Amino acid sequence: MSEISPEKRQQAKAAAANAAVASNNTAVVLGVSGVVVAGAGAASGVGALAGVGVGAALAVCSFGAWLIGNRYQRLANDPLRSDFDQVSESFARLNEELVPLDEPQATLHRFAAHQVILSDSLSALVISLERHDGARDANDLNAANRQVEAVRHNAQSAAGQHDILAELASAINQVWGDSQEFLDWDSVSLEEVQQLYLSACGPPSRTLGEPLQAVLASVIDLADSDLFTSLDANMDPVLSLLEIPAGPQMLVDETYVDTLGSLSEFLRDLVIDTN
Repeated sequence: MSEISPEKRQQAKAAAANAAVASNNTAVVLGVSGVVVAGAGAASGVGALAGVGVGAALAVCSFGAWLIGNRYQRLANDPLRSDFDQVSESFARLNEELVPLDEPQATLHRFAAHQVILSDSLSALVISLERHDGARDANDLNAANRQVEAVRHNAQSAAGQHDILAELASAINQVWGDSQEFLDWDSVSLEEVQQLYLSACGPPSRTLGEPLQAVLASVIDLADSDLFTSLDANMDPVLSLLEIPAGPQMLVDETYVDTLGSLSEFLRDLVIDTN
């Protein structure tokens, strides 16, 4: 017999709220860096963070950070649901055959793709938690027990994606540091940032940008058939940005990675065996 730990659930909800804030902050940094990198030009050398294509890839990573921030906020809020006769489990994965061959595009593509996969895991986790609550409220113990197993699967899946993103973040930060001599953070305008972002991603309610479409095409078996339903462009941290922040030492900072690590700890212990 297994059950959801009330203590770990509350801790996960608090950690998810923190992760939502950290994700939006990271989205801003990645969004601005896209324009900085796009302006560096091909003269920066092979493997450097430079060029329009790499800048667009960073914009997609920025969108991904906002997407999972939205899912973290949903995890922090989760109400009960009545459709507990259904089960949602995320088995999303990356099709490596559709990842670009050249670096750093390959790493950035993987980072954005695993953000999408994490979003899918978090969506399925939230739905499973809400269905569990609905089943308990209706005194349907069989359905509640089945939802517990879905919660276990989705929580472990999300924690695993956190690990992958942390590894990819380290690689992104390394190439960011190596490319500093070619980059001028203070040379970009807010208008340029938002134009590149919209070109690469597109507003969620409209046609998606080709770079974002390419990332989505490489992710298969999503449980969430409509990833962007709950996104409100008015809440997009890049599109609502009022000024360019100070230049960062890292694109994906330690605060963000540590916040995801803390949430992973609670997710891995979310379901406990009572036998």
